[in-house]
Amino acid sequence: MNILHIISKNDRYGAQRIFLDQVKILNQMGHQVIVVGRGNDGYVPDSVRARGIAYYGIPMRGLRDIFFLRQLIKKYNINVIHTTLDRADHFGVLLSVLSRKPVVSTMMVPRYHIGFRFADRVVVLSHMQKKLLENKGVKPHKIVVIRPGIDVERFANPDPERREAWRRKLRTEEFSIIFCHIASMIPRKAHTISLQLVADCKRRGGQPLLIIIGDPLHGEYYESLMQRISDGGLKNNVRFTGWTSEIPEILSLSHFTLLPSEGEALGIVLMEGMAAGTPFIAREGEGGAELIEEYRQGFLYRPDNGIAELAEAVCSLREDESRYAASSRQCREIAFDDFSLKRFGERLSGMYAGACQVVC
Repeated sequence: MNILHIISKNDRYGAQRIFLDQVKILNQMGHQVIVVGRGNDGYVPDSVRARGIAYYGIPMRGLRDIFFLRQLIKKYNINVIHTTLDRADHFGVLLSVLSRKPVVSTMMVPRYHIGFRFADRVVVLSHMQKKLLENKGVKPHKIVVIRPGIDVERFANPDPERREAWRRKLRTEEFSIIFCHIASMIPRKAHTISLQLVADCKRRGGQPLLIIIGDPLHGEYYESLMQRISDGGLKNNVRFTGWTSEIPEILSLSHFTLLPSEGEALGIVLMEGMAAGTPFIAREGEGGAELIEEYRQGFLYRPDNGIAELAEAVCSLREDESRYAASSRQCREIAFDDFSLKRFGERLSGMYAGACQVVC
């Protein structure tokens, strides 16, 4: 099958990581994959080209770009259009009308826009998103829940030399419980909740470490976190790494993966954490809470309950070595069974086939 993938942002956030894994596995499965992005420079273009996949950068602004995309569809005999993020979704709908090719949109964040009503299929990462779309009038048969895949082997088997380098840099041997929070440095990612959790674990007599992976390490929000760390006496308990591609190595040194943020469709970092053998913490009512409900290998942060109850549960699990080891092992097994890129690719391929049959 020939698939045109369109994405409208080049950042290094979760949506782009899912997009790149999607492109990677479909290409490996033998599909012809063509990628169009907004511009020629940045994380997405560089990553796509590094995999030897055709990439085209356009401004994604008007009719000129629509007609260019229509020519690509003819050139590569495209069977299906798959779009990611709002602007790309709208372009995809218009392109589908002009080319009479089915369009699939992936809803990366729990936010509705009118383009979803006109897509032939909408891929959602969680049942929470599906319910949101149904409430907005999107027909249920168009909505398909497909959780992203991850490179399970990469997270289960980190590079030994890089892991050792991070161990020395972070001095992880000095701590009894290590948390890893992977997220952009923006308020909705709720780093303050992770700081509260670490502070409570410390008050209980533990030796906690919070590793925060993400950028930018400047600006008002970052400075506010630094002030909280100073005021709370946590300078020796928090490490900022900035952005790094060596997440598997850092997760392998951690005991829990944190994502207490708001507005999360799912949270691919939670799945990556499971592949690394770490139970996780997600916010009540967000997409990640579904993973806890389904697999029973994590804890919910309930805002109405505060931090104390959560800290007690987390510390209790970590202090029981046999129980923690069993939970870690189960996390790995779940990741291998359900989160592989191969399974992700198979689900996508089946969904494309169904979309094409309906249109044809």
